[in-house]
Amino acid sequence: MKISVIIPCHNAGPWIVETLRSISTQVFPPHEVIVIDDASSDDSLERVRSSGVDVRVLQVNVRNAAAARNEGIRVATGDWIAFLDADDIWLPGHLMQASALLGDSDNVAYMANHLWLREGGVTEPIPPSVQPKIDRSQRDLSHLRFVELCAQGFHFGHSTVLLKLDRVREVGAFDESQKRRHDMDLWLRVLQGRRWAWGQSIAALYRIDTPGSISKSVINAEYFFLRALIRNASGYPHEAMQQLIRVSAQRSMSLALADGTPEDFRLARSIAWPYIPATHRMWYRVFSAVPSLLRRLIHLKRRLFVRPSTNR
Repeated sequence: MKISVIIPCHNAGPWIVETLRSISTQVFPPHEVIVIDDASSDDSLERVRSSGVDVRVLQVNVRNAAAARNEGIRVATGDWIAFLDADDIWLPGHLMQASALLGDSDNVAYMANHLWLREGGVTEPIPPSVQPKIDRSQRDLSHLRFVELCAQGFHFGHSTVLLKLDRVREVGAFDESQKRRHDMDLWLRVLQGRRWAWGQSIAALYRIDTPGSISKSVINAEYFFLRALIRNASGYPHEAMQQLIRVSAQRSMSLALADGTPEDFRLARSIAWPYIPATHRMWYRVFSAVPSLLRRLIHLKRRLFVRPSTNR
């Protein structure tokens, strides 16, 4: 099993060396490490080259994480690819756990448990509401089982994901028009009709306080999450997928109306409207005419019922 590690990097100077060194401590070493520097204006590139970790560096100017990752996929020579964000950290047993589970199976994807990492190196468990409802490592999970887990609450840990390279290329790699949540979109396409594996042991630390992270744009993240679900729904004939779409549609509309611009609301409405219940449509028509009232109601609800987002 040969694993190509793909790391997109844009102005990740404060974190990239720690990220790379977490690869060098892997019990099961990767076949290669590919860093795609996407127009960094800080010292990221210098830090990568002086890290002491053997890496292949690609320099691009695409200003798009999906496109940067596709450059890494294009040149990868392993039979599996592993994704790692430039500010996240792998624990030493990550690739060993993955290789042991995937083995000689015909599974095409793998994901593992992880912790959140805060400023100052403080780790904490993922909140119970979005912890994966799966209690042991296993393989041969169905694609429909994945949407069931998501419907129950599931934090998608992209920095723990491995995908079979030939399957990724077969489905066309990342959709570069999917500006956010392209990880979920690719995962759904790769997994459709296939099997996947889950590693229960903690594999990575996911940094949640990174300044300027694209995942902090909650309105856009929810819109593109919904877009990924809708575009892949036909391959997942399960009530859980419809539930995910309904919940995301409602959330996308509410976020755009409460916190976004009129353009954000128009964009959300353009894909969410068919999945909004008729009774709710009436209220959206009313409140879109008086958005300040709805904003006050939504902000009150958030203070009373805070639930972490599952969208990275």
